[in-house]
Amino acid sequence: MRNFKFGIMGAGNIANRFCDAVKRINGDIEVAAVSSKSEERAKAFAEKNGIEKYYVGYENMLKDADLDAVYIATTNNFHYSDALLAIRYKKAVLCEKPMMMSSKEAEAVFNAAKENNVFVMEGMWSRFIPCVQKAHEWITEGRIGTVKIANYLGGINAPVDHRIYVPELGGGAMYDLAVYPFEIVTYLVNQKLIGFKHSIRWLNDEIDENDSLILNFEECDATIQASLHTRIPSPSGFYGTEGFIQMEKTHMASKVRLYNEAFDLIEEFESPCENGFEWEIMHVRDCVRKNLIESPIMPWKDTLLCAKVFDECLKKER
Repeated sequence: MRNFKFGIMGAGNIANRFCDAVKRINGDIEVAAVSSKSEERAKAFAEKNGIEKYYVGYENMLKDADLDAVYIATTNNFHYSDALLAIRYKKAVLCEKPMMMSSKEAEAVFNAAKENNVFVMEGMWSRFIPCVQKAHEWITEGRIGTVKIANYLGGINAPVDHRIYVPELGGGAMYDLAVYPFEIVTYLVNQKLIGFKHSIRWLNDEIDENDSLILNFEECDATIQASLHTRIPSPSGFYGTEGFIQMEKTHMASKVRLYNEAFDLIEEFESPCENGFEWEIMHVRDCVRKNLIESPIMPWKDTLLCAKVFDECLKKER
C-alpha cells in the first residue's frame, strides 16, 4: 500500500510540529507538499522538513498535488475558508483547533463535507494521546463509578506580541486555551451537557484573557478555567462514586493515575508524549482509508457543541 500523503496549508510553527510528528510515526505517512501565501516561507519550510513539493497559494497545491488529506495550519480566522476550499477539491481535512470561529461556520463546513463525501475533523489532538485514551477507558469501564465532579485548569503567560492578543486573527483564551479543557472534559465525562454558566475577564473589551465555565452535565458538574497571563501545569481531575482519576499537563499527559475511594493508588499508566500529534495523524489515515467522513473519537457533534457554547459565552459577555 502506498504512503498516505498529507499536504499542509500554512507554514508556521504548528506546521513544523506536524512534520516532526509524522517523522516520529516512522510508518506509511508522509508530508508530500506544503503551501503558503509566501514563496519564501513555503520554500524554506519544504527545505527544512524534507518536503518534495512546495506551492505559493493553497489552491495551487490542492489543484496539483497528489494528496490524501490536508492539514490546515493557518491562523484561526482563516480555518473556515481554508476548510471549504479543501473540501471543494475533495481533500480530507484535519483542521487545527479551534476548528471554526462560530457554530455557524462549523455547520457550513460539515454540511459541505457531507455533500462532497469528504472526511473532516477538528485537530483536537489531545483526545488521542494514550493517557487521555486510558482515562476514557477507565471511565467507560466504570472503574470510578459515575463521574460526579470534574475540573481542568490551564494557562500560558503569553508575551505582549503574541498573536493570541490579536482579535482579527481569532485570538483570546477561549479559542486557543479553553478549547482543550472543554473538549477533553466533555469527552471523558461522556454525559449529556444540559447547561452551563460562565465568567469572562476582558482585556481592552476585545480579548478574553481569563475564562471560567461551569458545565452542568446530567450527573456531573465540571469547572474549567483558562488564562493568558499565568503558566499553569494543566491539572485535571475526574471524581466518581467509586474513585477518581488525575492527570497533570492533561493536554499532553505522560502519566494518568487511578485511585479508589480511600485515596489508594490502584493503577498508574505511563506513555511518553513529546510531540502529541502522532496519534491523531494515524487516526485520520485510518478513517480516510475506511471511507469515513467523520471521526468516532472527535465527531462533528462535539466540535459543534464546543462552538455553540463558545458562541453563547462570547456573545453574552460583550
